[in-house]
Order: sequence, then C-alpha cells, then structure tokens
Amino acid sequence: MSNWPDWFLEALRQRFYQLELVSEQQASCSSEDVHLFTKMDQFKMNQNKDIQQLLSEWEEAIGYQLSQDKQSMYMEGVKDGIRLILPVMQPTVTR
Repeated sequence: MSNWPDWFLEALRQRFYQLELVSEQQASCSSEDVHLFTKMDQFKMNQNKDIQQLLSEWEEAIGYQLSQDKQSMYMEGVKDGIRLILPVMQPTVTR
C-alpha cells in the first residue's frame, strides 16, 4: 500500500477506527442483549396467547427494522469506499 497517497491511507485508518469503535460498542452490549431477550421470553411465557402473538409480531417488526438499519449502514460503507477509491482511480472525475 505504499503507492497510496498519505491522505488516502489516513482516511482509511480513520474510517477503520470509527468502525472498530462501533463494533466494540455493539459487542459490549451483547451480554446485555442476551439478558434482555431472556427476560422478554420469560415475560412472554407469563402472558395469554393473544399477548404472546402481539409480542412476537412486535419482535419481528423490530428485527426487520434492525436489519434495514444494518443494510443502510453497509450501503454507507460502500459509498464511503467508492468516494475514497474513485478519485484515486480516475483523478479527472470531479464530484
């Protein structure tokens, strides 16, 4: 990677550090998430069938929203990559 300009290498490092921080924050919540899901399951089991069904639908909706959020974050990463690479690959292209 020594052929890359210094500004490009620094931009990559900074983006990596941002993603690493987000990843660490998400990992630190992991045990809390397990605890939350356990409590939610216990709560659901103590409810009647209608309430269990509503809670299951709610969980599904939340799961769908989270997957949409992750997909959006992924696409932002792809866009970041394109913004970084395109000027290097085609220096005459302007934004």
